[in-house]
Amino acid sequence: MAKAASLPLERMGVRLVFGAALVAAAALTASTPAHATEAEQVTLDEDASAKAAKPASEPESEDEPKEVRRIARYSLPWQLRPVTPMSYVRLDNSFAFYGVGGTTIVNQLSASYKIIPRISVLAKLTALNDSPPTGAGAFGFANPLIGAQAGFWPAKSLKLGLFLGFTVPVGMGGGLPEDPGQAEAVQKAMLARSGFDDPLFTPDYFATWPGIDVAYVTHGFTAQAEVSLPVMNRVRGPITYRSTIAELELGVHAGYFIFPWLSAGLDLRHQRWLSAPQFVTDDTSRVLRDNTTIEVGARFHVKVTDDITWRPGLSMAFGLDDPMAGASYKVVHIDLPFQF
Repeated sequence: MAKAASLPLERMGVRLVFGAALVAAAALTASTPAHATEAEQVTLDEDASAKAAKPASEPESEDEPKEVRRIARYSLPWQLRPVTPMSYVRLDNSFAFYGVGGTTIVNQLSASYKIIPRISVLAKLTALNDSPPTGAGAFGFANPLIGAQAGFWPAKSLKLGLFLGFTVPVGMGGGLPEDPGQAEAVQKAMLARSGFDDPLFTPDYFATWPGIDVAYVTHGFTAQAEVSLPVMNRVRGPITYRSTIAELELGVHAGYFIFPWLSAGLDLRHQRWLSAPQFVTDDTSRVLRDNTTIEVGARFHVKVTDDITWRPGLSMAFGLDDPMAGASYKVVHIDLPFQF
């Protein structure tokens, strides 16, 4: 009996020892900080030259400095859209000189707000003033623009932007009766903006303005391409005008950061009417059907606060063919964007 009773006691003792060992092991494990491995995400602002993170199996040394992720320096184009959604306020001014003493001034105030990391909404208001060599000229406002942009990052160095905008047909020079001075002013404003903002200057038409941008951004270099296909439907004006007009806009941009605070950029742009408005079809010389321009300049990058960067730029644009080359167009472009 005594021997039989000792067996349960021995088993109980083994269990107690085993249990104590487990408690001690758990306590030792809890005293060591855990290192969680998080999935690394590619952000819309990451540079392709950013160094890769160390594998989780390699412990970090306390003496080793932590690697800081580098941010791509993106060269903002002159008239192409920013490739990714941004929050900014921008005052864009074009001063076009043509013929003998002719001047057209176009001022654009735009605001964009990034509501989520990949989506932004924007609005643009444009004022214009034309002073021709002869005649009274005109001052007024163009069609307002509202729109949205989506941004994607297929690869670390590649950015993709999708744009969709709409114009409100309330601009100067539309409706009945027609004002010849105002009609000429909006046509001159088209040339002052190199044909890349034409939906803003078709006051009788409601425009649906889709576009796509692709950019390669790395090591301070930016190469960007843009395609837009605005389609405009007549909502007022003479019934003899075409009910629908459309154009193709093609552009490329190349920019490079000479210093962190200074970059140089070049735009090459081509615009062609696919279904032309009345003033283009009335042109027997056919020089108004397309427009090719080049623009080159420099941009500064000034950190105002931790969250606000001012990127003022100065550039010159020229026509490479008619109608701008034939009229000796020279466009001074002063761009004042505040990005936050």
